[in-house]
Amino acid sequence: MSAKPLPAWKKGLGISLTLSITVALFIFIYHFEEETLESLLYLRREFLFVALLMVFTLWIIEGMRIKLLVATLSHGKRISLFAGMQIFLMTFFFAAVTPFAAGEWPANIYALKQHGLSLGEATAVTVMRAFVTRILFTAAALFMLIYFQGRPVPTFLNQVFIYAAFVSLVTALLLLLLIWKPLLLERLLQKVSFISNRARGKKFYHFLHQELRDYRDATLSLNRWKGGAVLLIGILTAGYWICFFSIAPVLLLGLNRIVPFSQAMLWQLVIQMITAYIPLPGGSGVVELGLARLYSFFVPTSVLGLFVLAWRFFSYYILLFFGGLVALNKLKLP
Repeated sequence: MSAKPLPAWKKGLGISLTLSITVALFIFIYHFEEETLESLLYLRREFLFVALLMVFTLWIIEGMRIKLLVATLSHGKRISLFAGMQIFLMTFFFAAVTPFAAGEWPANIYALKQHGLSLGEATAVTVMRAFVTRILFTAAALFMLIYFQGRPVPTFLNQVFIYAAFVSLVTALLLLLLIWKPLLLERLLQKVSFISNRARGKKFYHFLHQELRDYRDATLSLNRWKGGAVLLIGILTAGYWICFFSIAPVLLLGLNRIVPFSQAMLWQLVIQMITAYIPLPGGSGVVELGLARLYSFFVPTSVLGLFVLAWRFFSYYILLFFGGLVALNKLKLP
């Protein structure tokens, strides 16, 4: 009797953790020196505690952003801050265990529907959430390219970053089109109205038509009178990523290493943008190698491996663990 194949999410989780832990341990062992042990002995634990607080702050900020997005785009529906945090963690989990983070949108839409939003409203919230993040990343990437005259990263990763910035710009424009001109989707549906000729197709066509109407109403109401809410959503988005990118410098302070704070943050942006286009769950393996390569310019070899392990633990493993707990509880995954 043949064994049942593993569900896709379990395969993705296994690949992500195996690659990430293997590469991180390789970097740690490769850079292990006598001074590495000394760094552990003089570890400043208060900064590790600060890094942990920053991780939980990320949950709160993103929970607030999702809560505000729902209040702004849905018709009178509200969710709690705790529900917003759960939606974030479950979305993070499925983004982390699928190539190209393909599971992010379906998980976010599903979780929002579980809290009373229609498919159209949930899609509008998901599109708007992605757009605000993408426009922030694109603006930061373009600033870096202009400020550093097309070479913000002194390695081979520079060309990859330029490509990622271009794709990010195109993606941001497409998302803007979906938000600004939602009627385009209804017109596209009209082009395939022939599917309604049969009974089953007619039911499906009317379902899509109703959900697209909900999506249109949500985005059009946003376009008309909710500029203040959009600004606040943008501020929360910037706050989330500033907090996220600050984890690395805080961890290095815990290892008794003072680094150029702005550079440490900007180079994480490079890693984050490149990760989105890596066909591996969570960008595992590539993220660790890329981080080690970039930070080797100002982090001593003796603590580089420790830093990579610590950074991945606080910025990825913790979120992955709690996101998995939420997903298992909400979805009863096999």
